[in-house]
Amino acid sequence: NFPAIDPLRVTLGFYDLGLSGYEADDFLFKDQRIVSELTGSHSITFPFTPGTCKEHVNRLVLGIKNLSSSFVVNRKKQGMKCGELKPFNDINMQLTPREAFFAKKRRVNVKESIGKICGELICPYPPGIPVMIPGELISEEALNFLLQAKACGATVSGTSDPDLSSLVICDV
Repeated sequence: NFPAIDPLRVTLGFYDLGLSGYEADDFLFKDQRIVSELTGSHSITFPFTPGTCKEHVNRLVLGIKNLSSSFVVNRKKQGMKCGELKPFNDINMQLTPREAFFAKKRRVNVKESIGKICGELICPYPPGIPVMIPGELISEEALNFLLQAKACGATVSGTSDPDLSSLVICDV
Protein backbone atom coordinates (compact mmCIF):
# COMPACT_ATOMS: atom_id res chain seq x y z
CA ASN A 1 0.00 0.00 0.00
CA PHE A 2 2.96 2.33 -0.33
CA PRO A 3 2.24 4.73 -3.23
CA ALA A 4 5.89 5.59 -4.05
CA ILE A 5 6.96 2.05 -4.95
CA ASP A 6 7.77 1.65 -8.63
CA PRO A 7 7.81 -2.01 -9.70
CA LEU A 8 9.85 -1.09 -12.80
CA ARG A 9 12.85 0.11 -10.80
CA VAL A 10 15.15 -1.95 -8.61
CA THR A 11 17.47 -0.34 -6.09
CA LEU A 12 20.40 -2.37 -4.81
CA GLY A 13 22.61 -1.41 -1.86
CA PHE A 14 26.34 -2.14 -1.64
CA TYR A 15 27.26 -1.01 1.86
CA ASP A 16 27.75 -4.58 3.14
CA LEU A 17 30.37 -5.11 0.43
CA GLY A 18 32.23 -2.03 1.63
CA LEU A 19 31.45 -0.18 -1.60
CA SER A 20 29.83 3.11 -2.38
CA GLY A 21 27.16 3.15 -5.07
CA TYR A 22 29.62 5.09 -7.23
CA GLU A 23 32.27 2.36 -6.97
CA ALA A 24 29.73 -0.39 -7.66
CA ASP A 25 28.39 1.57 -10.65
CA ASP A 26 31.92 1.88 -12.10
CA PHE A 27 32.51 -1.85 -11.63
CA LEU A 28 29.22 -2.85 -13.28
CA PHE A 29 29.87 -0.58 -16.25
CA LYS A 30 33.41 -1.91 -16.76
CA ASP A 31 32.38 -5.54 -16.17
CA GLN A 32 29.11 -5.76 -18.15
CA ARG A 33 28.56 -2.30 -19.71
CA ILE A 34 25.56 -1.82 -17.42
CA VAL A 35 24.26 1.74 -17.27
CA SER A 36 22.27 2.60 -14.16
CA GLU A 37 19.56 5.21 -13.81
CA LEU A 38 20.61 6.71 -10.49
CA THR A 39 23.69 6.21 -8.33
CA GLY A 40 23.96 7.23 -4.71
CA SER A 41 26.43 6.97 -1.88
CA HIS A 42 25.23 3.46 -0.93
CA SER A 43 23.03 2.22 -3.76
CA ILE A 44 22.21 2.10 -7.45
CA THR A 45 18.78 2.17 -9.09
CA PHE A 46 18.18 0.23 -12.30
CA PRO A 47 15.13 0.82 -14.55
CA PHE A 48 13.22 -1.91 -16.33
CA THR A 49 11.54 -0.51 -19.43
CA PRO A 50 9.60 -2.01 -22.34
CA GLY A 51 12.99 -2.22 -24.11
CA THR A 52 14.57 -4.33 -21.37
CA CYS A 53 15.10 -7.88 -22.58
CA LYS A 54 16.24 -11.13 -20.97
CA GLU A 55 19.85 -10.49 -22.08
CA HIS A 56 19.89 -7.17 -20.17
CA VAL A 57 18.60 -8.82 -17.01
CA ASN A 58 21.11 -11.67 -17.35
CA ARG A 59 23.98 -9.15 -17.73
CA LEU A 60 22.80 -7.32 -14.62
CA VAL A 61 22.61 -10.54 -12.60
CA LEU A 62 26.06 -11.63 -13.85
CA GLY A 63 27.51 -8.21 -13.08
CA ILE A 64 26.12 -8.30 -9.52
CA LYS A 65 27.50 -11.84 -9.03
CA ASN A 66 30.93 -10.74 -10.31
CA LEU A 67 30.87 -7.66 -8.11
CA SER A 68 29.86 -9.66 -5.03
CA SER A 69 32.54 -12.30 -5.54
CA SER A 70 35.20 -9.65 -6.22
CA PHE A 71 34.55 -7.54 -3.15
CA VAL A 72 33.01 -9.68 -0.42
CA VAL A 73 36.40 -11.21 0.45
CA ASN A 74 38.67 -8.42 -0.72
CA ARG A 75 37.50 -5.54 1.40
CA LYS A 76 35.11 -4.31 3.97
CA LYS A 77 35.46 -0.58 4.43
CA GLN A 78 35.99 0.53 7.96
CA GLY A 79 33.09 2.85 8.76
CA MET A 80 32.49 3.99 5.18
CA LYS A 81 32.09 7.76 5.33
CA CYS A 82 29.87 7.83 2.26
CA GLY A 83 26.91 7.20 4.54
CA GLU A 84 27.42 10.61 6.07
CA LEU A 85 26.33 12.49 2.94
CA LYS A 86 23.22 14.42 3.94
CA PRO A 87 21.17 17.19 2.35
CA PHE A 88 21.87 20.68 3.61
CA ASN A 89 19.66 23.71 3.94
CA ASP A 90 22.01 26.65 4.35
CA ILE A 91 21.77 27.88 0.75
CA ASN A 92 22.45 31.60 0.55
CA MET A 93 22.32 33.37 -2.83
CA GLN A 94 24.43 36.54 -2.90
CA LEU A 95 24.22 37.23 -6.65
CA THR A 96 21.90 36.04 -9.37
CA PRO A 97 23.46 33.38 -11.59
CA ARG A 98 23.56 36.01 -14.36
CA GLU A 99 25.40 38.52 -12.16
CA ALA A 100 27.84 35.80 -11.11
CA PHE A 101 28.41 34.75 -14.72
CA PHE A 102 29.51 38.26 -15.68
CA ALA A 103 31.40 39.02 -12.45
CA LYS A 104 35.18 39.15 -12.28
CA LYS A 105 36.44 35.79 -11.00
CA ARG A 106 39.55 34.23 -9.52
CA ARG A 107 40.66 30.79 -8.42
CA VAL A 108 41.29 30.08 -4.73
CA ASN A 109 42.38 27.06 -2.76
CA VAL A 110 39.35 25.00 -1.79
CA LYS A 111 40.08 25.61 1.91
CA GLU A 112 39.90 29.37 1.34
CA SER A 113 36.60 29.24 -0.57
CA ILE A 114 34.20 28.99 2.40
CA GLY A 115 32.23 32.20 2.77
CA LYS A 116 33.06 33.33 -0.78
CA ILE A 117 30.64 33.56 -3.72
CA CYS A 118 30.76 30.56 -6.03
CA GLY A 119 31.65 31.40 -9.62
CA GLU A 120 30.93 28.05 -11.25
CA LEU A 121 28.29 25.33 -11.44
CA ILE A 122 29.42 22.29 -9.45
CA CYS A 123 27.71 18.92 -9.92
CA PRO A 124 28.77 15.56 -8.55
CA TYR A 125 27.94 12.86 -11.07
CA PRO A 126 26.07 10.69 -10.71
CA PRO A 127 23.38 11.92 -10.31
CA GLY A 128 24.43 15.22 -11.96
CA ILE A 129 22.37 17.57 -9.80
CA PRO A 130 24.11 20.88 -8.96
CA VAL A 131 25.27 21.25 -5.38
CA MET A 132 26.58 24.80 -5.83
CA ILE A 133 25.65 27.32 -8.48
CA PRO A 134 27.16 30.64 -9.53
CA GLY A 135 26.15 33.37 -7.11
CA GLU A 136 25.72 31.08 -4.11
CA LEU A 137 27.69 31.60 -0.91
CA ILE A 138 30.01 28.61 -0.46
CA SER A 139 29.12 26.96 2.84
CA GLU A 140 31.27 24.54 4.76
CA GLU A 141 28.45 22.00 4.63
CA ALA A 142 28.10 22.16 0.82
CA LEU A 143 31.85 21.99 0.34
CA ASN A 144 32.14 19.00 2.68
CA PHE A 145 29.31 17.32 0.75
CA LEU A 146 31.24 17.75 -2.51
CA LEU A 147 34.52 16.55 -1.02
CA GLN A 148 32.84 13.48 0.50
CA ALA A 149 31.05 12.68 -2.76
CA LYS A 150 34.40 12.92 -4.57
CA ALA A 151 36.01 10.63 -1.96
CA CYS A 152 33.20 8.10 -2.48
CA GLY A 153 33.89 7.96 -6.20
CA ALA A 154 31.64 10.63 -7.71
CA THR A 155 32.93 12.58 -10.69
CA VAL A 156 32.61 16.32 -10.18
CA SER A 157 31.60 18.19 -13.31
CA GLY A 158 31.13 21.86 -14.06
CA THR A 159 34.08 22.98 -12.02
CA SER A 160 37.29 24.07 -13.69
CA ASP A 161 39.22 21.82 -11.27
CA PRO A 162 37.61 18.35 -11.16
CA ASP A 163 40.00 17.36 -8.34
CA LEU A 164 38.41 20.06 -6.15
CA SER A 165 41.72 21.39 -4.91
CA SER A 166 40.58 24.84 -6.00
CA LEU A 167 37.34 26.65 -6.83
CA VAL A 168 36.51 29.67 -8.95
CA ILE A 169 34.91 32.44 -6.92
CA CYS A 170 33.37 35.78 -7.83
CA ASP A 171 35.74 38.57 -6.95
CA VAL A 172 33.21 41.19 -5.82
